[in-house]
Amino acid sequence: MEEQDSANNNGVDDNSNARATNEAAVYSYFTSLGNDETPVSEIRATSLHDLRDYYSSEEESDAKTQNLNPEPPQDDFLTIHVPQKPELQWRKPLILYLLTWICVCWAGSWLFGLTGGLLFAFCVMLILTCHEMGHYLQSRRYRVSASLPYFIPLPPIISLFGTMGAIIRMDGRIPNRRALFDIGISGPLAGLAPTLIFCVIGVKQAYVVPGQSGGYQLGDPLFMTWLTRFFFGEIPDDLTLYLNSVGMAGWFGLFLTTLNLFPIGQLDGGHVFYAILGKRAPDFSMLLFTLIVAYVIISQHYFWILMLILLWLMNPKHPPTQNDAPKIGAFRTILGWATLAFIIIGFTLTPITYAPEEHSEPAIVQSLENNEEGLQSNNFNKVSSFHFKKESKNEKNSKKFQA
Repeated sequence: MEEQDSANNNGVDDNSNARATNEAAVYSYFTSLGNDETPVSEIRATSLHDLRDYYSSEEESDAKTQNLNPEPPQDDFLTIHVPQKPELQWRKPLILYLLTWICVCWAGSWLFGLTGGLLFAFCVMLILTCHEMGHYLQSRRYRVSASLPYFIPLPPIISLFGTMGAIIRMDGRIPNRRALFDIGISGPLAGLAPTLIFCVIGVKQAYVVPGQSGGYQLGDPLFMTWLTRFFFGEIPDDLTLYLNSVGMAGWFGLFLTTLNLFPIGQLDGGHVFYAILGKRAPDFSMLLFTLIVAYVIISQHYFWILMLILLWLMNPKHPPTQNDAPKIGAFRTILGWATLAFIIIGFTLTPITYAPEEHSEPAIVQSLENNEEGLQSNNFNKVSSFHFKKESKNEKNSKKFQA
């Protein structure tokens, strides 16, 4: 009888030691949940293995202490309900993506002819695709639920460029400020890479010709002004610079990217701004939003009213992350401020205006893609010193101004 009690005691001691070991492992697991540096794979392995051993050894120890004969642990002793990964919805994003291609080609063909329209569409869609995939891939990296990009097609009668960009539906539960920063800034940086390349190519291949009044006038960002001076020097007031479809696509990408960088609400700049300042960011964003509204009213730039209404409906204040405590580090902070500062050289307050023509003399226009084919429409764009106009077949013999 004493030997049996001694054996039972030894069994209890062994199970107690095993329980203590597993308890330490489980404690380490739950502690690691608050550590941003712990790889998800290790957390998952710990939870499935040690949690099961912990509860199994606890039941066995209690049973032997009470001189019971427990049943051997079953494979499904510890049931863990893992949420099913939602099915990726791709049909609607794909349809919208194809429709956006059609609308952008339509808009480009209306401005530059068929060949120029296809080139314009390729450049614009490459910029938008890089931008949205930057957000999407970073969301996947941090295991934040996100949809594929929903592109927004608009016919040229509504939008001069055939689109207003794209959106991604994302889970609002961002784990921490570091994840928020990487998700927010990856889109603008990915989109800026082709944008700057197209701006440089477009200005380099442009032509300086006698200036014309009238038509659509697009704002003149500081970055484009610098490029013009670099390639052509100072251009006299009575001359203007005509860009091809690549240059216009670069201008559009520059405007759309810098517009998204404003540090307000759910814009990309709002994500970056909150990641840098944390809980202080919403108050500054609300102050900036108020100042912008006041400026728009005073300066009568009513073009921005619709945009301000959308920002208000989305809430100018950025919501917190699940854990605002971890800092983003010096490198991300410097990169974030530098990216936000790009607004100064890439944004134009008056992107599109329209002025009636003062005379009917034919404009002298030549761009890269119309060397072989004339353009059939009388519509054109003027961009301050960047003037886009479609020429007829009789105007193809114009000469390039040697700056």
